Amino acid sequence: MDSSYILSTINPVVGLLFASTFFLIWKQQPDKIHILNWASAFFLGSIGFAFEFLNYFNPMFRLMDGINIFVPLCVLLIARGVCLRYTGNAHTRLLLLILAVADITACWINFVHHSAFGRGLSISLGIFLLLFIGGWAILKTRTRDKIDLGILVALMSAAILVLGRPVLSFFVEGAPRIGAIEDTSFWAVSLKVAGLYSLLVLAILFMLRIAADLFVELNRQSTTDSLSGLLNRRGFFAAAETVVLQATPTLPISVLLLDIDHFKKVNDSYGHQTGDKVIQTIAGLIQAGVPDTAMVGRLGGEEFGIFLPNTSSAAALAFAEALRASIHLQDHAFIPATHPVTVSIGLAEGTGEDLELLLHLADIGLYNAKDSGRDQVRMAGGEVLGRDGRRRSGKLVRSGR
Repeated sequence: MDSSYILSTINPVVGLLFASTFFLIWKQQPDKIHILNWASAFFLGSIGFAFEFLNYFNPMFRLMDGINIFVPLCVLLIARGVCLRYTGNAHTRLLLLILAVADITACWINFVHHSAFGRGLSISLGIFLLLFIGGWAILKTRTRDKIDLGILVALMSAAILVLGRPVLSFFVEGAPRIGAIEDTSFWAVSLKVAGLYSLLVLAILFMLRIAADLFVELNRQSTTDSLSGLLNRRGFFAAAETVVLQATPTLPISVLLLDIDHFKKVNDSYGHQTGDKVIQTIAGLIQAGVPDTAMVGRLGGEEFGIFLPNTSSAAALAFAEALRASIHLQDHAFIPATHPVTVSIGLAEGTGEDLELLLHLADIGLYNAKDSGRDQVRMAGGEVLGRDGRRRSGKLVRSGR
């Protein structure tokens, strides 16, 4: 077994190994279509480079045929996967148009001018543009980390390498002739080296990107309530802890604690599935109404928390009343309109107090809202805003809900 036989197996084996790896990862995350694109890309790349290996058994399999047919498809799927990952848009039509123009041009040059150099250059230009589209998708992303920058550099370096290779080959050994390209020529060897570099570097970076994405997703799940989609208790407190201490008398923070009134009766009368729908609906109303800077969480059961940075108690009170009214008017499936779902809201303003004290004050306001008849907003030690929209003072009373 000579060295050329061994070298002919490196690219297809590497491509097949990474294709299998990406496919197994995708099987565990079937919603990540970009991973399936990358798995398919490396599989096609493996087939393209395998033509050299198959040539030892059947002369009809020529390396250049495999490269010209399968490698452009491989690059198209790589670029498509990158576009899906970074923009959510596959840009399939644009990518197919680029590939089609490159292939048609290559065929015309091949059969009309019989120029292997022109054919290779046109395909290389098409691959360059495909890789450029992938790099452009990363550049359009607002937030990029070191892995993203690494993928961008890898795509652009591969694009430059692919486009510069035929030009360099022309100066090294002249223009290759159709049907007379030796697998040991600089033209062929440089192509295999460029392919190996691209396969290895992109595959490693893609796997780092997938692993980092998985870590972010797991971290998000650990701080997110699965039913409502809001922050869970842990995530809510972690997000609010530092913000609360930054509050000042001139830039206060307001916290709202919201509790669904008689929620146990909702579950008992209409079923737990209906209760879950009520929680999801109210969570949606909260998310739709809060400003972008707000932090919203489901603290457990039927209780929600809202932090409003740079918001005074007067502004928070107006917001809380608008939210209370919208929830009161909201229709719920399987619950008669004659029995509206309502909430009680406790409110406190922070000017630098610690999180525990601020939540304690808001909790006192919530208890007083419950004791005062529910379906109202209550400030700790301050005002009440009830169903009639009128403000009135009240004493702090702590009792059961």
